[in-house]
Amino acid sequence: MSTSRWAPALPAAVVFLLLAAVGGRYGHHRDELYFLEAGRHPAWSYPDQPALVPLLARGWDAAVGGSLWGLRLPPALAVALVVLVAARTAREVGGARPVHAFLAAAATAVAAVLLATGHLFSTTTFDLLTTSVLVLLLLRALRLGGTRRWLLLGLVAGLALHVKLLAAVVLLCCAAALLACGPRAALRSAGPWVAAATAGVLALPLVAWQASHGWPQARTSRAIAAGSSGTSVQRWEVLAQQPLMLGPLLLPVFVVGLIALWRSPQRWLAVTYALLLVETVATGGKPYYTMGLAPAVLAAAAAPLVRWSSGRRLRRGVLAGALVLNLVGGALATLPWLPARRAGPLLAVNYDLGEQVGWPEMVDVVASAAADLPATTVVVTANYGEAGALARARRQGVDLPAVHSGHNDFADWGPPPASATTVLLVGLERPDVFSGCRVVARLANDAGLANDEAGAPVSVCTADGDWRRDWPRLRRLG
Repeated sequence: MSTSRWAPALPAAVVFLLLAAVGGRYGHHRDELYFLEAGRHPAWSYPDQPALVPLLARGWDAAVGGSLWGLRLPPALAVALVVLVAARTAREVGGARPVHAFLAAAATAVAAVLLATGHLFSTTTFDLLTTSVLVLLLLRALRLGGTRRWLLLGLVAGLALHVKLLAAVVLLCCAAALLACGPRAALRSAGPWVAAATAGVLALPLVAWQASHGWPQARTSRAIAAGSSGTSVQRWEVLAQQPLMLGPLLLPVFVVGLIALWRSPQRWLAVTYALLLVETVATGGKPYYTMGLAPAVLAAAAAPLVRWSSGRRLRRGVLAGALVLNLVGGALATLPWLPARRAGPLLAVNYDLGEQVGWPEMVDVVASAAADLPATTVVVTANYGEAGALARARRQGVDLPAVHSGHNDFADWGPPPASATTVLLVGLERPDVFSGCRVVARLANDAGLANDEAGAPVSVCTADGDWRRDWPRLRRLG
């Protein structure tokens, strides 16, 4: 089977064009709305995440003039790059031929998690890219050595930590696996210390911010483990959802990759996946936390699968068919192809689809409820998605009161002024903080989807003006 060395560009282009085709459908995701607002408040970190992705979202949104389709081009490009990284990784894990690189790229491109995350401007999307690059650089540094390669690894690790702190967990699992399985000789050189020191220096402002604020991201992680996120799962579900992260037809390819790694000099990489999976289950993380290693594992499957299918037309057809069907199934299940009003059954597979609808309707309801209220009225929302959507609409000229929320970083941007004694609560019922609350509306979306906002109350309440006392009672991380 002959394949051009440029062949991996084909699956990368397919996944990019597929994501670009649906990039403008539905609306902003709640996290995107939050990032766009967080990016207007530059900091070294935020309570729930590092600052790089929100800052990039804010800057890129301004560059594309607020276009939703334009906002989602960088994530589509990021996952296309993940596909190319997988192709390059194949050479490091036993796949020296162009066909191995192509198969690694094709398998990675059809992974359901890549499609789902590539649709959104989120930390997860860019974390998949930085983690896959880290694994590739680590493989090269271990094989070839050299201070410059370890320095490059440290530079990328420092950048990755500003995307998502999960990168630190991945690297610690890699270190533990290398100590257990080898090769240990590289660990006795100066290279790993150079990499660690470089990453540490680059991450120092982030760590200093978290330390000076009482490590809020650790509290956020505990809240997620306790179920505060819409995508939180029970610990046992982390295991059960690993096949869903890939797509059922891609799972056998992933298993082949793990077996191939276990039998190879890169055994440590299979152990790293196992350690990361155990850590994710133990800490109550989300199922996709392990998926940064998926491109490398799928790359390791390429050589044995080429041997298995070489000269056997039926086997090649089965393999090609499985990859195509996984792509089609993953795209239909995770991307907004269907009209929003028909997407209800898909929310059980991809919760995030529902979080992209209903924001314009919410803005209309809140604006209508605020129309006859005093000029000193403020809006206080239950979560950062609601606050982000309302703040964005207000900047775009919608007549709305000032928007506040106690959720995550919104809480740090300040409570309302003492003059704000009339409060329009969105999604909250807090008679213990306010008095005289009366529900004036309920949120709904035109698509009729049962998302987090559907049915949430909009209430008018009275505050006594002592926001310094009451604001801590409205703060929450999660």
